[in-house]
Amino acid sequence: MKDKEIKMFFDHITNMEKYCGYEENVKGGGEYVEKNGYGFELFNFKNDGGKYYGYTAPDCKVNLNRISKTDINKDALGKYLDDVLVVFTCEGKNGKRVIAGFYKDARVYAEAVNDDRKSRKFNEKSVAYNLICDASNALLVPRDERIFEIPHSKTEEGGYGQHNLWYADEGIGREIKKKVLMYFEDIIANRFNDEAKYGLYDESKKYVSSFSQMRRSKEARDKCIELKGCYCNICGFDFQKIYGDLGKDYIEVHHIISIDNLINAIDYEGTDPKKDLIPLCSNCHSMIHREKPPYSPDEIKEIINSHH
Repeated sequence: MKDKEIKMFFDHITNMEKYCGYEENVKGGGEYVEKNGYGFELFNFKNDGGKYYGYTAPDCKVNLNRISKTDINKDALGKYLDDVLVVFTCEGKNGKRVIAGFYKDARVYAEAVNDDRKSRKFNEKSVAYNLICDASNALLVPRDERIFEIPHSKTEEGGYGQHNLWYADEGIGREIKKKVLMYFEDIIANRFNDEAKYGLYDESKKYVSSFSQMRRSKEARDKCIELKGCYCNICGFDFQKIYGDLGKDYIEVHHIISIDNLINAIDYEGTDPKKDLIPLCSNCHSMIHREKPPYSPDEIKEIINSHH
């Protein structure tokens, strides 16, 4: 996807766990949240008839022209853009903004929509929204995994400022958009084998399987296997030798360098299949991720050797 084709903006919201209703101990939502104990994003990830209806602070106002100047439409509810990637951020453990979740292919209205729907009632008031996303296209990062930091304008020229909305259309914004898109496609949407370290959840905490078609770079994966072989480079397990044709050409591929650190690196230019990737069997891959940060392949080899 070319950068100019990406319709994306950042929406800073209160740090909550589920965004499916009222929660205690929320943080980072400004004076209103400090005073009242909640913010209006409390329904952003509540499944409402197969869709999510999101709130942008403050007051559901988005400058559509800063997202796209050519694709703006209008209906009875107002001006809107379709196919937008909404990146939700919140205050992380260290006080910096971190990514909390995404709406993919969302409709974004410029102004608040309040259709008085019962599902968005709180304290006898109807909570407005201006984001609409299919529930199958929404992704919420588990609270303890929100570690992707977004740079502030105080440290990076063109980074986000004090406003809750950031369009990343100036300075380093375009480069950050690229990295965030990679984070979305390359990490979160592809960790189905990591026991829900990152997950796509509806309100019953089940995976949204429609994201399973999004894959890490096939070219990088194939090149890694070509260079290092279609067998586990830690224990030597070969799926084809054990399972015959069923296991032919099957192996998992692991990032040796944490992908979180890799794409956040200032000098990141892409994944090196020889240096950054390694073929692993399912068992070794699972064991590597028993700790955070993950074990190195050599550490797992040492553990295996010490027990044989």
